[in-house]
Amino acid sequence: MPQIDDSLLDEVLQKLRDEESEEDPLKYLLEKVLNELLEKEMTEHLKADKYERVNSRCGHRNGYRKRDLHTRVGTLELRVPRDREGNFSTEIFEKYQRSEKSLVLALQEAYLQGVSTRKTKKVTEKLCGTEFSKDQVSRLTKQLDEKLEDWRSRSLDGEDEADDSSGVSFPYLVIDATYEKVRENGQIRDRAVLMVVGIDDDGYRQFLGTYMKRSESEISWSEVFTDLINRGVDPQAVEYIVSDNHKGMKKAIGKFFEDTTWCWCHTHFQRASEAKVDSTDEQEKLHTYLRTVLNSPNEDTAKARARLLINHYRDKYSDLADWLEENIVYALSVFKLPKKHRKRLRTNNSLERFNGEIKRRTKVVRIFPNRASCLRLVTALCMEQSEEWVTGRRYINKEALEDFLSEESEEEKETGVKDEMEDRLQREVVYS
Repeated sequence: MPQIDDSLLDEVLQKLRDEESEEDPLKYLLEKVLNELLEKEMTEHLKADKYERVNSRCGHRNGYRKRDLHTRVGTLELRVPRDREGNFSTEIFEKYQRSEKSLVLALQEAYLQGVSTRKTKKVTEKLCGTEFSKDQVSRLTKQLDEKLEDWRSRSLDGEDEADDSSGVSFPYLVIDATYEKVRENGQIRDRAVLMVVGIDDDGYRQFLGTYMKRSESEISWSEVFTDLINRGVDPQAVEYIVSDNHKGMKKAIGKFFEDTTWCWCHTHFQRASEAKVDSTDEQEKLHTYLRTVLNSPNEDTAKARARLLINHYRDKYSDLADWLEENIVYALSVFKLPKKHRKRLRTNNSLERFNGEIKRRTKVVRIFPNRASCLRLVTALCMEQSEEWVTGRRYINKEALEDFLSEESEEEKETGVKDEMEDRLQREVVYS
């Protein structure tokens, strides 16, 4: 770095001693030093000082242009020298451009962390000493769009990842939706964010798709499944789907995945059943009985326990008994899976928990200005989470999955209906 001469130091010292001056001394010092650096850079470029006549001179000065530099101590007014040939370029602004890119990334990161554009504006004003409008911050975040769109539209069959790849299948799907508030045509609407998680044949999970729709209608879910199939999901390879009982979703699943086992998420199933009894005490009892049924060691035992439970409620809650008789089969479909997989795949709670993380970020924004801004934020979060899943630990046991897919697994050995747990259930439902 060039040596700062005494006259500049004296000038700065005088500024520090001037009690009437309102100018920030640190800002003043930095501005002076950078302008001196620019002059030194031009001298080195021309190989001659101002008005110096030497044989080594390789150009001439041609005035100055003003350039503002935003820093943490405020906006600095710099005088950038120009040469007649237009060849001079300062290294200061090369570093400034990298700093500017870092600022953009910081703004994007803040947005993805759930910091609203207005709050981001306040942070950058304090950080950089300059004013950013919320529209400027929003425009910067849109630079993410191309990358996120590439991720949303990526191929899912794996054939573009390696020449010798035979593709990848997703035997298990976990499906859910969440709602966000979006401003449309001057009104605030609740719009559905639809998400699909796939578990591949190696036991790893990843987000297959993230979509913004008007609602969870059959049409919306049909568009989602059509996109997934077009991008490489083989519906014949999907063995099992777990989700809630939304009618539009169920109809679309039946349409696109005819031969696939569908499981009613146990958490949602229990909530629906408990809504059909009167008191809190009865709800707690029903919850206990259902857990005993749904935690059975095998399908035969679960069906036997379910029959006992239905008979128990036949007189007191006939509507509940009829409802259980009609619907509990969808909760028991989890027993089609290997025993090692049931605990993780009997609910869509993993996706529900992720929805809670989305809400934590989006509640700061509260109301999105449009669907695109909401989809941008949610997609970025899904992309980040998906990368962690793919590079992390397997979600389910691979060996059990291979046996299940090859249909070589043996039936579960625990086939006795009159086991200890059932005896306990029978005593509870009969004598309670």
